[in-house]
Amino acid sequence: MPKKAVLYEDVDGATFEVELPLKSNVDPEQIREELGVPSYVDMDYFPMKSALVSIWAALKAPELHNLYPNAFEKKISDKPIPVLLFGGAAVKICCEHANGTCPLSRKIKDTDFIVPKKQGADFYKLLLSMDRAFGTQYKSFNTKSDRLFSALRHGERYRVRTINGVTEEGIPTVTVMDILCDSISLRHKVDVREVFGQSRENLYTIGLECLILSKTQFIMDFPKERLGELKEFKQEFRILPYPSYAEDKVVLGMEEKDVRDICAIFLDHSIGNGREEIDPEKISKVLEKDQKFALTATLNLLNLVEKPWMLETWVKKSEAATVVDRIQTLLERLPKADKKWDKPWWNTAVETPLIS
Repeated sequence: MPKKAVLYEDVDGATFEVELPLKSNVDPEQIREELGVPSYVDMDYFPMKSALVSIWAALKAPELHNLYPNAFEKKISDKPIPVLLFGGAAVKICCEHANGTCPLSRKIKDTDFIVPKKQGADFYKLLLSMDRAFGTQYKSFNTKSDRLFSALRHGERYRVRTINGVTEEGIPTVTVMDILCDSISLRHKVDVREVFGQSRENLYTIGLECLILSKTQFIMDFPKERLGELKEFKQEFRILPYPSYAEDKVVLGMEEKDVRDICAIFLDHSIGNGREEIDPEKISKVLEKDQKFALTATLNLLNLVEKPWMLETWVKKSEAATVVDRIQTLLERLPKADKKWDKPWWNTAVETPLIS
């Protein structure tokens, strides 16, 4: 094994390196217990280990300069930074079926963080100093393009590069990680500001309801003349039941990874207003204010109800039936989106994933 690894070479010739082997100065398992994260979460999985150490550090932000004076010259923040996870990492924390060897478990290339806008810059700076305090496993850095990206977003979003794994040869791999502030604004907007105050109760995630909304917000249109591509890549299941759209196009919903995550959420959580249940009122409160979002979310959920065979790809028939029953129960409690659109009703100014 070499003594160092080059993580990235910038356009101006600057290189970002790390000494090998990677080191950790903290016990991730102890941190998991301190945070109160369920034991089924696999702490040997690199992205999860890194995520929980980052969350723990953010909560300790006011005292890190005292705990690790060699890494932090001054106080990072006057208050703890309530960092929340969304995306696949959040599903792994909330759902046992999204972990280990379960069929619904999937690899995640990075972790998705969201923080209050007022503390976004503090968390950004913290990530860039993590390795000095906690070990080289937790190294993040920003390139010239990352700094430009962050500057142009004016505190709404930040971007860093971070280590997300190690090859069999012991060489670290790197991914791009975005830090969002206050809301997840993609095809539709999911505002999570109310969740920051209940971070521990929601296991440091945006919560089941916002997770469902963030997954079911995805939608795009696709030319009918290219339907052969959907069949070629086995993505016909994404065609949503919406005949009112333009005649020469179909409407596509969630990707497979999001379908699997939604399946895990509904398999592991019943409908109700208990702490570990999916609360229809919280979802309805969001969708009642946004009829366009309501249409997208309900179409994505209805698509799963109408195609239970798709869920049976990963779970038993009885488990798929449980998922479908719970989704139907939720749909009965959600507002009806009656208005018809024949052109995009969603935000189109976002990156659209390729069909592959």
